[in-house]
Amino acid sequence: MKIKAILLVGLVSLFSGCAAVSPDQAGYTEDTDSSLVSTEVFESYGSIDVQAGTPEKPVTMTLWYARPENLKPDTPVLLVMHGGRRDADVYRDYWGTYAEKYDVLIVAPEVSNEDFPTGWGYQAGNWITADSSSFDASKGERNPPEQSSFAAVERAFDELRKEFDLTAEKYDIWGHGSGAQFVHRMLMLWPEARVNTAIAANAGTYTFPDYSLPLRYGLKNTGATADDLSNAYAHHLVIMLGTDDDDPSHRLLNLSDIAKAQGAHRLEKGKKFYQVSRAKAEELGAEFNWEVQTVYGVGHSGRKMAVAGADFLLAGEKEEPLFSSDSDTESGDRGKESNPLLQGTEEGDDPFGDY
Repeated sequence: MKIKAILLVGLVSLFSGCAAVSPDQAGYTEDTDSSLVSTEVFESYGSIDVQAGTPEKPVTMTLWYARPENLKPDTPVLLVMHGGRRDADVYRDYWGTYAEKYDVLIVAPEVSNEDFPTGWGYQAGNWITADSSSFDASKGERNPPEQSSFAAVERAFDELRKEFDLTAEKYDIWGHGSGAQFVHRMLMLWPEARVNTAIAANAGTYTFPDYSLPLRYGLKNTGATADDLSNAYAHHLVIMLGTDDDDPSHRLLNLSDIAKAQGAHRLEKGKKFYQVSRAKAEELGAEFNWEVQTVYGVGHSGRKMAVAGADFLLAGEKEEPLFSSDSDTESGDRGKESNPLLQGTEEGDDPFGDY
């Protein structure tokens, strides 16, 4: 296994721990060219390549990491899932300084376009073939679950444990935008994932527990069973929503009819997904350990949502929610009726534009 040491040299750190974002920092977003931004020297920053595939589907996955100075066998692991640009190194940098501050191994797996092309390979987990349709369940077919990108990340975690001689049996996982799509679908379709706490931040679309719709909006062609859903709901999933991610015309937001039916913007979509999922758990009599957390004054920014994610996962801090996770589910959100979302949808819309 080849270790690729990466030294990041600069004058200014991307982060100031969990401090408030300054006006200068606020000008830097995930859209900024990362080559124009320098960071402090961290010899603890690097990457390793691991074998994360199967004989039928070989996968070499790069794991970009930031490690604390005193890495021990019992050091906890936090996986950070990148956005649709597959820029895992950038997301490692968003989280990097928390490694030493909280004595945690930060790891950003790179789910490459080469191994898992298009949104079907990443955001939808390679659960179904790339010729599938978000609107027509008759197109495409299911892949073997062990060839999913969910399973590949799990195998990469095993290789990480070997490489750093870790005893951790589980990990926390965080994703923003496309990464949030990956995270929540991982729990729903691969509930055996060894996750302690998962955070899905500002996802642009969700897979609802609706068997009338195909993936990525529903479960019609996924093979997911009631037991799978019950196991998914038993996981601790945090749906983290920026209160300013409420632009119904955001340039990265899917504007197809079926996507808009989930909610006008990401804030509304996340709330609705939680409500419908909670109602489904009640219907199944399943344990439900999901919650909603809101982050005030933040829009669709992976860097700024990373600060809130670190506060929650590593510092045990959270804000007073904008709306209660325990509020009554609105009538019509329970997902029991036939879903008319397919009406008027144009298949030409890109289903995986979210970052």
